[in-house]
Amino acid sequence: MAKGFTSTSPRTRGTSGIQFAQIKDFTGGLNFRADQFQLAPNESPFILNMEVDPRGGVFSRAGYMNFNTSGVSGTWNPKILFNYKYPANPHIMFSTGFVTSGSVDGKVMYANSASHNFVNLNSAVSTPLAVKSLNGASFTQWEDTLYIALGKDATQMYKWTVGNTYATALLASSPTWQQYTLPVGGYMPRAELSITHANKLFVANTKEYNNDATPSLTAFPNRLRWSHESLPEDWYVDDYIDIIAGGEGIRGLAVVDGQLLIFKPKAVYLLMGYDADSFQLVEVSKFVGIDTPQQCVEGDGGVYFFDYPKGLFFFDRNGMQNIYERLEPTVTQNQINAQQLAKVTLAFVNNRLWMSAPYDLKGSGAAQTTSTVNFVFDRSIGQRGAYTMFQSADEFGLYAGCDWYDNVEEVYHLMINPDDAFPYIFMVDEYEAGNIPVEAEDDVLQGATPSSSGSFVTNYTTSWFYNERYVQNKTFVRPLYVVRNVETDTQLIINTFHDFNSTNIVSPSTLVLDAQQSGGLYNTAQFDSAIYGIDILPTTIQAGARLKRAKAVQIQFLGPTDTNSNPLVVPGRYWGINSIAYKFKSRQVRSSK
Repeated sequence: MAKGFTSTSPRTRGTSGIQFAQIKDFTGGLNFRADQFQLAPNESPFILNMEVDPRGGVFSRAGYMNFNTSGVSGTWNPKILFNYKYPANPHIMFSTGFVTSGSVDGKVMYANSASHNFVNLNSAVSTPLAVKSLNGASFTQWEDTLYIALGKDATQMYKWTVGNTYATALLASSPTWQQYTLPVGGYMPRAELSITHANKLFVANTKEYNNDATPSLTAFPNRLRWSHESLPEDWYVDDYIDIIAGGEGIRGLAVVDGQLLIFKPKAVYLLMGYDADSFQLVEVSKFVGIDTPQQCVEGDGGVYFFDYPKGLFFFDRNGMQNIYERLEPTVTQNQINAQQLAKVTLAFVNNRLWMSAPYDLKGSGAAQTTSTVNFVFDRSIGQRGAYTMFQSADEFGLYAGCDWYDNVEEVYHLMINPDDAFPYIFMVDEYEAGNIPVEAEDDVLQGATPSSSGSFVTNYTTSWFYNERYVQNKTFVRPLYVVRNVETDTQLIINTFHDFNSTNIVSPSTLVLDAQQSGGLYNTAQFDSAIYGIDILPTTIQAGARLKRAKAVQIQFLGPTDTNSNPLVVPGRYWGINSIAYKFKSRQVRSSK
């Protein structure tokens, strides 16, 4: 018997001749790579907007809620969210990127606990910071001060501390490079990237003045620079490393296990040591890399990063491992648009990796020009982690985000909505006790195209069940489903497929779930109006429709959508399934002669 199933043996079945097989472990998650026979019973060939419970079940995700109550003004080209951990008054920073069409500068904005609406960070009255980087501003925090790299083509870099009316310019051309003795401060090189590490401020992909009689700006896309020890605004002319191999340009920086990880288009390097005398550059890989800073993110004690076409990797002190095998067909079958790789972003939110992708979810063959899904990876589920797949109600995958803590330490799990018609930041994973979502529908723009009513599709499809005998016909009687209770009468659509044909529905049916009843409190409930002892999130056993006769069966569970006229099929209803019990009789194998 395949792993994940429990079954009665044919030698010990009852007099009725009925055999049983039960699946109660769904922790394998999404797997696009395995065929019908390689797919484990606890894996699924298709999951959409369903959470994988580490204890074994699956249930519908929470709705996406607006963080900002007013849309962000200006050109919507969102790139990055950054958690600015200022004591007593934390801020969430947000940046858009430079738009080449029309030469539109990106902006730096912020929100805080008092107001979740984003306002521009200015350098003077009505003078927003002009972001020149296509990938948005690069933020890094030094003690209570935020340092901001606006891109190598920006004339100045900036710093800002909460409470200051304006950001302070850091001169990119004067004063000149500082000696170690008597530095004057106030300087930061033009750069695409910035990060704090080893008590220094690092920048990469710079543009600097050369030493000619009439100095001119020269781009150094492969240069990594660092500041003086403990002095982030003083820089020595010779404190840099040029990393030539691996393609043009340093594309990302991350800190892992006390070392600096440096990403190029087709190479990864590790900078070991703590000063100019001890720094040592180690080549981690010369085959993989990243294209944009949003394609690497710190999390789980290491760094996740995405390379095209190799896939998703995780690097920590134990080395580098490919964690993309189960989703590999998205690349090998050209389902991710290789011309829109800037739409692939990573975020580590609520202890899970969120990867956005321009993925052809519907199999139309059309090249997707924006992010359409999120592949969500949780390392804590199962032995190898588990994937699931999310899509917003208006059919987008959310962009790079972060966790943010407000002034009372309440955590917000924030992601960026890429929809041009709806410039908002979303709160995700908003659950109450018992995994009940705070909001069961997405906050989206009403009347948009495609329809954005707020309802999102939920789908869980099982692997094929054939009891290791796909040559033998089986007569299936009514299966049993252990389902999570619902707060409102809800109807699930259940489709059955036979004999490895996943396109022809042979047995459509419905499953009506009665609403959970609220428990009464002693001496407060009116007689005959409440039931005592009801659990917060009970489960019930439901009998499904007959699966009929087949060699192998596959079951698809669809949650409520707004495309069905049945009044019970109301979008946004929360549901889940914890177990499936198959009941069947094995038929005799007859000769075809």
